[in-house]
Amino acid sequence: MIDGGLLGWCTAPLVKLDDAAPGVLARVLTAAPARRQAIFAALAAQEEKVGVCDAGDDLFPTSFAEVIRHGRSNDILRRAFGSIPEGLPSMLTQIGERPLPRAKDYLALRALLTDSDARAAEALRGAGRITCRKLDVLNALDPRWRHANTLERIDSGGEALLFNQAIGFIQSLNLKATDEVVAGAIDGMRPTSTLARLLDRFLQRADQLPPHPIAASDNELRPLLSMRSVLDAGRRYRNCLRHRLADVAVGRMALAEFRGECLVEFRPLTVGAGWLLRDVHIERNRPVPLSLFADVEAKCDEIGIPRINEAGGGDGRSGYRHFTKELEWG
Repeated sequence: MIDGGLLGWCTAPLVKLDDAAPGVLARVLTAAPARRQAIFAALAAQEEKVGVCDAGDDLFPTSFAEVIRHGRSNDILRRAFGSIPEGLPSMLTQIGERPLPRAKDYLALRALLTDSDARAAEALRGAGRITCRKLDVLNALDPRWRHANTLERIDSGGEALLFNQAIGFIQSLNLKATDEVVAGAIDGMRPTSTLARLLDRFLQRADQLPPHPIAASDNELRPLLSMRSVLDAGRRYRNCLRHRLADVAVGRMALAEFRGECLVEFRPLTVGAGWLLRDVHIERNRPVPLSLFADVEAKCDEIGIPRINEAGGGDGRSGYRHFTKELEWG
């Protein structure tokens, strides 16, 4: 049972209508879905005009009750809204037999149909059963991305706002990801495709990467300056690099290849203080030979990129740690 009674928020106003015109409840409960949803939409519109459902006995005048009891779907909608937005009767049939959980959802649906931008209405027509979730998603989505393919794949209004942000992020990195290109990609999504894959495809083609800590390559150290070079390195070294593309794109990480033997990872320092050698990776993230690591460190020292000094303290520190290691992390 829906909260608020047999028909949720509609229960109380329908009881009042049945008092004014006996038989209204029976008519609603036996009506076809199209007429029943027209009644629910009319109740929502009447509630908006007068106020909350307990505003008084004159909330539903007798003439309104008679229209609800005897009128056809279009008569009921015309009595409630005056003019009927094109497509509203057929759109109401997509809701089903139960009322939407909130009266405002019917008003939101009507507002979408009266909007000069038809993308919201087209998205609803192609997205199956209409729910309050889909209406929330449509209201939160940037109008440019309103489509049945986004409507079916986004679970809430909050997630729709995050999707708007994600597209903005992609467009800041990929000059070819224009509004028309993104909208076309959404329109062309296959049933098994996901929004995550769509975003990832655009990210893989990013052409606006931040400055790299290595200005130019030499015979030993070659900076990876494009997404294509990063993806190629991920395939050759068989690691998880393709899942770090967003970090590369925003400048949280930079990569270079050393002698064709390993990948060198750099991380930015705070307050714009440059970059730091963070790590060295070889194929399949296997342990890096100490000699190779030392060569990378020497190269970074040569070009002025700092690193953490793990050798500080000399032999005395090593002897101290040998005898006190059981006290560490205690």
